[in-house]
Amino acid sequence: MRTFYIFKINKEFAILTKNCPYNLFKSIEQIYYSDKNDLSLAYNIYEQIILPLDKVKINLNIFEKCKESDYYTKFNNIHMINNFYSDEQSKLIVNRSYMLLRSTKGSPSFLKLLQEIENIFVCDFENKDYFWLESVLI
Repeated sequence: MRTFYIFKINKEFAILTKNCPYNLFKSIEQIYYSDKNDLSLAYNIYEQIILPLDKVKINLNIFEKCKESDYYTKFNNIHMINNFYSDEQSKLIVNRSYMLLRSTKGSPSFLKLLQEIENIFVCDFENKDYFWLESVLI
């Protein structure tokens, strides 16, 4: 099972790190693994790099695109795909500051749906995997 953290990146940081996402990943990873003593510093850095998400708009958009699928379910801010034919079980939780995607697939269906949002950066901290969403799936 893979766990992806999905962030909307500030436009200036996106421009600076579009061709070299390693630095952006390391910055977000440092925030992710920060010590409790450094939380205020980590929060300040997070606020400068990450933009808040429009939960209502994202939830509506995903629901409208998936509502006809037999494999799709939704409850509040949680979207799930259970497709046993393609061996995909994915769960997307939409929060105000990030989205959390857990999936049995390396390239879950939800990533294609989120592709239209600008400056989306995806991190998998366990596997040290990271990418700009729109540059990978187009």
